[in-house]
Amino acid sequence: MTNTGFYDPPIGRAHYRQFTAPEEWHDKIKLIIGRDGCNFIKATRRSGCSYIWHHRDTHIIEIWGPHNKVMKGERCVRNIAKKYLDP
Repeated sequence: MTNTGFYDPPIGRAHYRQFTAPEEWHDKIKLIIGRDGCNFIKATRRSGCSYIWHHRDTHIIEIWGPHNKVMKGERCVRNIAKKYLDP
């Protein structure tokens, strides 16, 4: 999380999980990520993860952190998305 806006995952220092953002997220992904990544930063801090990143070209969301926290990181991202997708 030290270089906001630059891809710098903690390779070799954290566990890794990824998921593909559902198609219904594609039009709202900027809102889901937040200005300057603020929502992903919140998800990172709340979950205890080290790093969360979205790849624009593949719609893959990467979550890096302790083994027992990466699932919580994914749940946090999905909960943020839900706020922007639900009517």
